[in-house]
Amino acid sequence: MKTLLTILLFFGIVATNAQTGKLAGRVTDGTSPIPSVNIIILKTNFGNASEMNGNYEILNIPVGNYDVRFSAIGYESKTFGIEILSNKTTELNVELEIKAIELEAVTVTDVNRQSQRDTRTSLIDLNPRDAKTLPGAVEDVFRTLQSLPGVLAPNDFSSQLIVRGSGPDQNLIILDDVEVFNPYRLYSVVSMFNPDAVDDVNLISGGFPAKYGDRLSAVLDVTNREGSTTKNLTGSLNASIVDANLVLEGKNPFNLRGSWLFNSRRTYYDLILEPFVRSAGLVDDNTSFPNFYDIQGKIVIGPYDGHKFLFNGILSRDAVNVISGEERETPDSVGVFNVTNNDLLAAAWHFAPNDKILNKVIVSWYKNNGTTDFDSQLLDPSLNRNAFEGTIPDTLSPYLLNFGFDGDFLYRKYSVDNKFTYFQGRHIIEAGIGADFMETTINFNFEFDEQVRALFASNPQFRAVFDNLKDVKQYNRYRAYVQDNFKLTNRFTLQPSLRFDYYNILQKAYLAPRISLSYAIDDITTIRAVWGMYFQSPGYEKLLDQGKLYDLSNQYTNQLNAERAFHYVFGVERWLSSEWSVRFESYYKDFSDLYIQQVVKGNRFFAEPIPGKDPRFASGWTLPATVRGDSVTQIPVNGSVGEAYGFEFFLAKKNIIRGSRLSGWISYALAYAERFENDIKYPFRFDQRHTINFVLNYQINSWLEAGVRWQYGSGFPISEPRGIKPRIILEDQDFDGIPETPVIATRNVNNAEQNPVIYDVDFGDRKLNARKPIYHRLDFRINALADWWDLDWTFYLDIINVYNRSNVIAYDYFVNEDLTLGREKTTMLPIIPTLGFSVRF
Repeated sequence: MKTLLTILLFFGIVATNAQTGKLAGRVTDGTSPIPSVNIIILKTNFGNASEMNGNYEILNIPVGNYDVRFSAIGYESKTFGIEILSNKTTELNVELEIKAIELEAVTVTDVNRQSQRDTRTSLIDLNPRDAKTLPGAVEDVFRTLQSLPGVLAPNDFSSQLIVRGSGPDQNLIILDDVEVFNPYRLYSVVSMFNPDAVDDVNLISGGFPAKYGDRLSAVLDVTNREGSTTKNLTGSLNASIVDANLVLEGKNPFNLRGSWLFNSRRTYYDLILEPFVRSAGLVDDNTSFPNFYDIQGKIVIGPYDGHKFLFNGILSRDAVNVISGEERETPDSVGVFNVTNNDLLAAAWHFAPNDKILNKVIVSWYKNNGTTDFDSQLLDPSLNRNAFEGTIPDTLSPYLLNFGFDGDFLYRKYSVDNKFTYFQGRHIIEAGIGADFMETTINFNFEFDEQVRALFASNPQFRAVFDNLKDVKQYNRYRAYVQDNFKLTNRFTLQPSLRFDYYNILQKAYLAPRISLSYAIDDITTIRAVWGMYFQSPGYEKLLDQGKLYDLSNQYTNQLNAERAFHYVFGVERWLSSEWSVRFESYYKDFSDLYIQQVVKGNRFFAEPIPGKDPRFASGWTLPATVRGDSVTQIPVNGSVGEAYGFEFFLAKKNIIRGSRLSGWISYALAYAERFENDIKYPFRFDQRHTINFVLNYQINSWLEAGVRWQYGSGFPISEPRGIKPRIILEDQDFDGIPETPVIATRNVNNAEQNPVIYDVDFGDRKLNARKPIYHRLDFRINALADWWDLDWTFYLDIINVYNRSNVIAYDYFVNEDLTLGREKTTMLPIIPTLGFSVRF
């Protein structure tokens, strides 16, 4: 019986194999292969996807006649009739045409690959899921980007982006075709972008095309996703270390084509911790910890006959109100109140009359405003704080300094843009015009002791002006661009482009030519290069990321030019397999006309010790003498140039093939960034010579995955002091209300003869002359998936800084009792284990 069954099974297999065939071929756009094309044999379970070289193969198809469909995002779908013959290979080579028609939202589960025709260099296309799963990134888009080549973080506490030797104010941030300012939440701890609501994240770290402007360094272009078009209501709930996040979405009601999506985030740790901290007397009863909430929404209507309408809105608020309590154990007393709003309304009309044309019209209103009130009594930073631990705060008045400020700011922008794309043969032509109508109001008032002013003047790293500033400005920005991506040959693509900007604040116009190219050495190897000119205008809206307070009154801006940069980028990318890719890229950025605070001739003071006298007291020093020196103002001038150059290596592994469990990347960057101010060469404040990122994710089984991230960076520049010196302040000795007489500052604890001299740390002119220690950190995350009550659950454990590395953010220098210089390091995040979850319904 067993023998009979075996014979029947054998002949059954042979008969089955004899009645099947194979479909194979190649998919291209007429010249270049198209990877990841979905190939489906309709009304069957047979299908596959094209490989990197465009080839595909579908095996064991039963004999018969079928319809097979070829589809890919960005291309017109095509369907063909085929006949499968027994033991034969049916060959079908397909050409897909690029399309411009706006379609319904598509969920992309594969990994995006940059087309060989795409001439953009330095492109980082981030999968939003990486922001949800990257260890130590607190599920934040910006912090995920900080683990990629060419992108740095200022420190563990900030989500700002430092890109290739440029400051965060030199990055253009765009959300759904609208420029946004200060795109942070929780005072820069996280970004405004919700990874559960983001569809596409593109960072161009250099050489960006002419459609982007008014920034010198990089572009981050983010698109929020559209809601589900298959369900009336679906969504997700997520809780992380920073916030809780709710997403709701669905198809439009009343049979209206399109979808809607709303998401809301709010911190929750403040609701838990505040009662305990208040009850301990560490803060005042009216205290509220730093917190934020935001609500974002996107409504899509259409498409109808090529018309599609999109509406976006953001309502957000950051707030803090902290007052030190009477039971505090530190000598400092701080009161800070702040409310910051970041709101957006935008509407867009997309029109595609045929498969060759796409036109977008976008109108938007954006407002970023806030109110701040800060008051403090701080222990003199020249003292060793450890010596005052446990001291009753009320007995420390001779050692405390008063510093405070209050201010309001308002940045309001109305924008209108028209963006046109035309597909014609070998050409993809893009053009656009737009205008921003800006209104900015700034009002800052400072109050501090004369000793605080002397303290700031003694440190070149904090050499700043704290004069009151009030200004209201209304100015416009006008722009136009044109660029043509055309294939000179089947392998060589060129994209010349030109941008025009008119900055009303400067009363000047600028033309910025750019050109980029790509050359496909073969189907898996691409060379790209770009040269371009870039300009950036001044504006109070860039104040937060600049970290400097400029007076942009007309009398000063009329003398300014826009900041300028030239970019040179060359890169090579090769796919080693369908999952492994490697990229080498070198760059050079040449900066000129950079803004700095104007330095004018002023006075500075010095005193000399008297031989044989005790230098601890004022009697041991000569009377202060006045010499010529420099004084910093709030007036901006084009007084600096600079350069940034380097080399980057990026090896990535994508998890594409079924059964593949490993994904991640390794990157290394060698970078140099320098600035020249007043004919003196300084390293850029975020110059990091060596940077390494290692990211690894592993799918352990169907419900468990683990990931690690290790970061290494050589130290940022810092200013290291040369010694100590007596503090010299100005006193009002003739009682006319104006402090004008230099005297050596003393602590009024005894009689005038024996009052001890207050010493400051003496930096001289030594600015950014040393380096912090190296930075390195290991983060670990494990995700567990579950299906309970027909809901998709994810639970995770995320450990930041696994081996508790004490990475230095800064040094506090102070004067010891024996008049030697002391130093205490301030460190970044310690080891922090966190738990979180998300659920989809």
